Amino acid sequence: MDKILPSSDDPLFSIFIIIVLVLLTSVVSYLMGSYKEERKKRSLESFLGKIDSCVFSLDMDKIPFETSLVSPLSFLASSLADRGEYQRSIGLYIHLIKHIEEFSKKEYLLESLGKTYLKAGFLQRSEMIFLEILHKHPRNSESLYYLEVVYELLGEYDKAKETLIPLKTLGVSALQLESNLNLSTLLKKSDISSSKKFNMLVEYLKTSDYSYRRVIQELFRLYPKRAWAFIDDTKAHLILDILWLLPTSNLNLDIISKSDILKSIYMARAILPLEESTVKSDIFVIDVMVSALKSGANEMDLSFSYLCKRCKQTSPISFNRCPQCYALDSLSIKESITKKQSLRGYSLL
Repeated sequence: MDKILPSSDDPLFSIFIIIVLVLLTSVVSYLMGSYKEERKKRSLESFLGKIDSCVFSLDMDKIPFETSLVSPLSFLASSLADRGEYQRSIGLYIHLIKHIEEFSKKEYLLESLGKTYLKAGFLQRSEMIFLEILHKHPRNSESLYYLEVVYELLGEYDKAKETLIPLKTLGVSALQLESNLNLSTLLKKSDISSSKKFNMLVEYLKTSDYSYRRVIQELFRLYPKRAWAFIDDTKAHLILDILWLLPTSNLNLDIISKSDILKSIYMARAILPLEESTVKSDIFVIDVMVSALKSGANEMDLSFSYLCKRCKQTSPISFNRCPQCYALDSLSIKESITKKQSLRGYSLL
């Protein structure tokens, strides 16, 4: 045995020890890596098992899984979600995720599953999905963005603000998101007086280029008479529906009479008398109505729908964040001339 192993004072002994240590380190590293991968796999399986326990899963047992089916089935799941068939879409995504081993190959499926839960209104489940993704891939900016959306919709604005820190670190511009969260936090405050909230909103309006419509709407809700002083004529088209649906008791005729755009709007509403001189509002539908009133037509009203400038989806209800693509400040008002009804709705404020 002495002839096989070098003696302790032999230079080869040190080399032998180093080789043994390297081999041991490699084996231990391999075993630890395998153990961690197995834990991750079990963690994800357990995580999906919790989700799969609900009614969303489909009976996919009769369909053998093949790698070639991933692309068409994921496309089908996306199409089902677009059509509003969230239950079937979620079942397909879960089926695919369970049968794909590598996280990198199913990360986009987990993202799609989180978005589908979000659209379906299951915010806590959506939060779980995006947190699971970020646990394994912390630099996933899309998951961070949608996690911010989830927290915002849940009203957990402090958590939403926490997601902005890694987004900024990744080089994503978060000015609009931060401004929106600051405004949402202010609007949610119930421990301050209406007067103080009004003044804080006015300051926000002076310092921010975002959410003009949302701020004006809240100012009119708090103090309708005072809100008129902060209307920007150049942005009247952004709040046309708000101005149109205001009760006559909330109008400030002194301010309205000093603005051609505001005068035109309320001449079109038949609140102000028509003027012989042509007053242009630069809002096409308002100018058409004023011209029609001068010609004797007097049974006109306006109805409104709302278009997202990003995804082009329309909604009958006004929104701050698009309910389809979750874009901020993307609302565009679409006006239609209709026959005047005997009762006027007032639901925006």
